[in-house]
Amino acid sequence: MAIIKVMLAGIGGYGDGYLKRLIELSDLGEVEVAGLVEPYTESCKRLDDVKSRGFRIYDTIERFYSESSCDLAVISSPIQFHTPMMLCALSHASHVLCEKPLTGDIHDIDTLIDARERSGRFVMIGYQWSHSEAILNMKRDISAGIYGAPEFLKTIVLWPRNRAYFRRGSGWAGKIRDAEGRMINDSVANNATAHYLHNIFFTLGATVSSDLSVSLAPDTTTAELYRANDIENFDTAIISCGFNIGADSAVKSQAISPVKSLYIASHAVDRTMNPAFEYRFEKGVISYDENTGRSIVGKLSDGSTHDYGDPFESQFRKLDLAIANAACDDRSKWFIPCGIETASAQVKCIAECTKQPIHDFAPERIRIGDGELVYADGLYDELVERYKQA
Repeated sequence: MAIIKVMLAGIGGYGDGYLKRLIELSDLGEVEVAGLVEPYTESCKRLDDVKSRGFRIYDTIERFYSESSCDLAVISSPIQFHTPMMLCALSHASHVLCEKPLTGDIHDIDTLIDARERSGRFVMIGYQWSHSEAILNMKRDISAGIYGAPEFLKTIVLWPRNRAYFRRGSGWAGKIRDAEGRMINDSVANNATAHYLHNIFFTLGATVSSDLSVSLAPDTTTAELYRANDIENFDTAIISCGFNIGADSAVKSQAISPVKSLYIASHAVDRTMNPAFEYRFEKGVISYDENTGRSIVGKLSDGSTHDYGDPFESQFRKLDLAIANAACDDRSKWFIPCGIETASAQVKCIAECTKQPIHDFAPERIRIGDGELVYADGLYDELVERYKQA
């Protein structure tokens, strides 16, 4: 079997994780690194490893394709470059694994689908939980009807982020648009904790289809958006969604009533609460709390339990799956748990959030902690209590 040629765009920040895995696979002779794209090479902490292996770095993806080619393009660039880079890669007959979110602009969805269909290549979006065996096995059981119809899904994640976080990169963090007018919509809900909002939609996809790649976009979205940091977008979000799951649902029930979800996230807090969720169904509850354990556990009303394991295990399984897909000529055997359509539910939800106002926390609540951490006094406790009471 021919060695798959891989190009990685973005080797700083989160892209470092992809680079680390590609170096491992390259050293094993399992992939060929065709090139790296990074205009700011100083952001790469593995530059010595890159140079010692002779990996070539290009300043733009267009320059890479003018001189080289690849079977798989891995894109880990800032959000506003996701769509143009995916379009460029597809136009050069490369498969694509793009980091989340799909895009900051809802109008890009159809353009990307059309480009994918014309190219005959696949596009995977890198929500790591959507590629997790724990999440996928949970989703299989939901689709099989073990838990019955969904009722209410809630999740919370509170991750303090200081001023340096919002100053990182080329100045796109916390922005709605960049200087060229390209939509970014970078926020706590669309970047660092986007996985946990998306996972609500991804999980609910199992209630309408046995296809693991299906997600369910909300029919209604209301958001309470707040800001403590000196940024354009919000750093705190409470997002409530409603879903009308009809009688043709894959999960049969005596009565299908509207399903609701609650997502709570903030960077403007003084303490950390790692991801936790509670998904309630008519026949049981599925819960996870990284703060107290590492496994997703389903508890049924008959007293039985299902341990699905750690959703954070093998966080770069998405890359391994993309490489395996690229090596397979039979597209019927491609395994793509999260593609464009899957990830579009998150994009649609964020688009609805942009229609709602952002409120600044009262100045008297703002505190500056160690390391220039900006937070709202008492916010952590308020959000945790809101989650508990839901």
